[in-house]
Amino acid sequence: MTITPKMKSGAKLIWLAAILIIAFFGGVWLSGLRKETRSLQLNRYDYRDTRQLVTLTARAAELIGTEGEKAFARFRDNPDKWTLGGDSYLYVYDLGGINLFHGGYPELEGKNLIDFTDLLGKKTVRMIIDQLEKYPRLNPHGWIHYLWVPPGSLDGVWKSSCNFKVRMPGGQWVFVGSGIDSPMQEREFYRINVDEAGELIEEKGSSAFQSLKDPRGRFTIHDRGIFVIDRGGKAIIDPGLPLDPPRNLFEYRDLTGRRPIFELNEKLNSRQCAWVVTLDREKAGSKPVKKGIYGRRAHLDGEDVIVGAISPRPRPAWMR
Repeated sequence: MTITPKMKSGAKLIWLAAILIIAFFGGVWLSGLRKETRSLQLNRYDYRDTRQLVTLTARAAELIGTEGEKAFARFRDNPDKWTLGGDSYLYVYDLGGINLFHGGYPELEGKNLIDFTDLLGKKTVRMIIDQLEKYPRLNPHGWIHYLWVPPGSLDGVWKSSCNFKVRMPGGQWVFVGSGIDSPMQEREFYRINVDEAGELIEEKGSSAFQSLKDPRGRFTIHDRGIFVIDRGGKAIIDPGLPLDPPRNLFEYRDLTGRRPIFELNEKLNSRQCAWVVTLDREKAGSKPVKKGIYGRRAHLDGEDVIVGAISPRPRPAWMR
């Protein structure tokens, strides 16, 4: 069969049409993805798993807001659609602490768990309600962090859960959440903790320190807590080595010889909050790793102080 110039021209037109169709629908998909990213503020996060968890929980909240308790049967009957890898199941509570639905432990349904504690003594349900009621601006996805025993496991693991408050069609307010076992540690988690700690200090002064240092409280993530220093560098709450007299953290030098806490202080001369990077070792003999230090200015008894936390830096995909 002889291929004529006219046939070649027709084939080119078909290919061109196919490319245009793919580009159109690809553009529609990207537009929807960008809209979802903007509406849920997914650009806050460094890791895909975190973004997927927020999206899953937001979808569940939307369905509950439309269908109320009927949504629970959908969650139960379609676990592949409403979980991430089987361990990121949904749960729903009313604001009094009664469990209405639990994808991981259905035997908890109907029980009042307002004073339920994790392995460290954190009252997780109270923490969630506190975040949703008091801190929607600083923590719009209602994150909490706790030590938990996954279904079928004997050992506890750290878990990070996001939560949304939603009103059901009948008028009842509930919250829906889902979590990740052994999650990647997002910088956003530490930003939330520091910003909330700064507001607590400005509200309560030095009486806030007990809450900031309590390992059973909301300010501890993966054994990392909050530090507070005065503008001369003297530790008020030390990040790891409380001494008497206190250390001056401006003197700390990382493996490159830089003084990251001093650099943070310099940045905070002209802004409310800032990040700096430090290079350190997790333990003696280990490879150097980059860490982030987030800090913000706060007023304590009429004086300017720095509230901060040390967080892991994002890891490239090939290291995860």
